[in-house]
Amino acid sequence: MIDASVTADDAARAARCRPHAGKWLLLLAQMGLALAAFRAFKLHELFGEGFWRVSWLAVAGFALHYWLPLRLKEPASIALSLGALPFVVDPLAAALLVALGLAFFAIGRAALPQRVRVALALLLAVPCVVGRARGVAWLPDELWVLVGSLFLFRLPIWLYDRRHMRAPPRLSDFLAYFFMLPNWGCLLFPVVDFHTQRKSFLARDHHRIAQEGVASMARGLVQLLLYMRLYYAQEWSADPFEITSLGALLLCMARVYLLYLRLSGTFHFVIGLLHLFGYDLPPTHRSWLLASSLTDFWRRINIYWKDFMVKLVWFPAYFRWRRSGDMRAQLAATALVFVATWFLHAAQTFFLTGTFLLRSTDVAFWSLLGLLVIGNLALELRRGGGAPAPTPLRRALGTAGTLALLTVLWSMWNARSFADWFDLLTWWKVG
Repeated sequence: MIDASVTADDAARAARCRPHAGKWLLLLAQMGLALAAFRAFKLHELFGEGFWRVSWLAVAGFALHYWLPLRLKEPASIALSLGALPFVVDPLAAALLVALGLAFFAIGRAALPQRVRVALALLLAVPCVVGRARGVAWLPDELWVLVGSLFLFRLPIWLYDRRHMRAPPRLSDFLAYFFMLPNWGCLLFPVVDFHTQRKSFLARDHHRIAQEGVASMARGLVQLLLYMRLYYAQEWSADPFEITSLGALLLCMARVYLLYLRLSGTFHFVIGLLHLFGYDLPPTHRSWLLASSLTDFWRRINIYWKDFMVKLVWFPAYFRWRRSGDMRAQLAATALVFVATWFLHAAQTFFLTGTFLLRSTDVAFWSLLGLLVIGNLALELRRGGGAPAPTPLRRALGTAGTLALLTVLWSMWNARSFADWFDLLTWWKVG
């Protein structure tokens, strides 16, 4: 029997991706300008040639993908991604990465209890952890970095969603989710949600999705250009011996905080590339410099990470503990989110560098930020939903205060040690 709902959904998607030569040419012209700017301003030097290759492959792939019928669109994007993999990374690493992915898929598809699936996935991950820690002479280190980039965060999401699937997962959905073309050139990849990605495919008119993707790429380019300007700015030095005034110190701390533009700009750019293939994904950041409180900051910055933590940590913890009181459960769940955030960031650093991050300033940053967010959340919960909207002046003061606080915390987080950070703050003694 044919599922009428599926047929209707496919018909609606097919209607959303009817080709139009003029719109296609306009989109290609804009993408060509974006790539020309990317190369002209030497942004590829931030990531290496792999990111550049992936970017133009995505644009060239879109030029053909656009004209394909609906039934071939996603298989073609999967084929492009898998076909590009051995040309961007080591071929042996590429083959082993695909094999590992298929093994994870087999575990997830098996008709087993959820706990058994999770246990088997963890068992399969053990050799990857050992291999990254000790190294394997005949295997490239690139393999372990890619394993962390693809599976460390997205595999728990997929297994979580697998629990709620009515039917066994499809291989095409798995490959489209884990083996996304921009990931080959961007190892610090946004934590895309599986359910969101699947639901977003051609959810609107394809031209509007692609045009929004071009806008996201442009936003990313602007932020990356600002990052490069800040990174190479000699007048904003972070060397304590070169800071001779309070103004120079404030500029230095502001520069450290604004270097986050590299991550937000990269995320905007790669999400824009995914839009080209019909994935109508939401923005990864929303004006994070305009956060008016710490809870507002948490909602605006790296939104995909926030959603990941809410889905896999906050909600399970909250529903487990809410019998002890709603407010207590919310605060305890928020505390657990920050513990998990610290641990998973340290684990990500392990796969990227081979070293589990246990730096004192890193632990202090997540601890302080977590305590401040919990305190801010407690105040909001005590006020309740009936609190009046803040006046423009109060919001402006809140934004300025939040920005100042985060700038100080960010300078501590990026210091190699507390001694280095104190040297920075006591510039008059060093001078």
